Amino acid sequence: MATRKGFFRDEGLDVLTITMRTNIAVNALLTRSVDYATPSTSAIKAATAGLPVKLIAVLLGRPDYFLTVKKEIRSLKDLKGKRVAIGAFGAAADLALRTVAKQDGLDPDRDLIRLQMGGAASRYAALIAGSVDATILTLPYNLQAEKAGYKDLLWFGERMELPLSGLVARDETIQKNPKQVLAVVRAVFRAMSFAGANREETTQIIVNWLKVDQEVAAKSYDLGKNSWSAGGIVSDAAVKVLVDQAILEIKGKDTVPLDKVRTWSFAEQARRELANAGIAR
Repeated sequence: MATRKGFFRDEGLDVLTITMRTNIAVNALLTRSVDYATPSTSAIKAATAGLPVKLIAVLLGRPDYFLTVKKEIRSLKDLKGKRVAIGAFGAAADLALRTVAKQDGLDPDRDLIRLQMGGAASRYAALIAGSVDATILTLPYNLQAEKAGYKDLLWFGERMELPLSGLVARDETIQKNPKQVLAVVRAVFRAMSFAGANREETTQIIVNWLKVDQEVAAKSYDLGKNSWSAGGIVSDAAVKVLVDQAILEIKGKDTVPLDKVRTWSFAEQARRELANAGIAR
């Protein structure tokens, strides 16, 4: 959106956006193949492990995950003993599932049969094939599952904050080129404000960009908007959940200060400047 509406250009930036898998995007950032990346959870894990990157803004402050289930399943407790497809153990979706399961009195390790099945397309296929009773899906796969006779039992964003998507930069860029960092954040925040205020045009961009029909695009917009970050940041508690998970995975013993993995100074300044300019964030 920031590219299509000229917001990057207004900041004097010539930006090329490249679609990459999450792990590749973070590696590309570290090797200077790209200047910014969007996978927040992977970046926080990398920073926790001591790599020189930081989360500088949040785009999705609440998980855009849906727990999609067979129609006969009416509550989370009904999942006890059932097969649930996840991407990978310890990944953000698995972490979200474990969190809400515990909130409803389930032990995710003993009560749920969690099966690693890769990306959303694979998990959707497993659900439709009857290989699992439930899975975690993102838009538009949950909408396709709904048409096939399944239902969304839960939107995870109702229960928790989790910074799934944002802007990540190298420490070097933050230190040596702070004006550029601020310009990037400002342009992206303008895009989010525009998208929030212009449903019809944004929906049409979704149709053209993602090659989905108008109905799916409109529902994706309406549901997905609930996950957007209102102020470009999330609480320290939400960041700490991912830091703690990363420490667990690397078998670390020391605590990691949150200032090592995120800085909100650019987001806060961009938000102030846009507010002063009459562009709500």
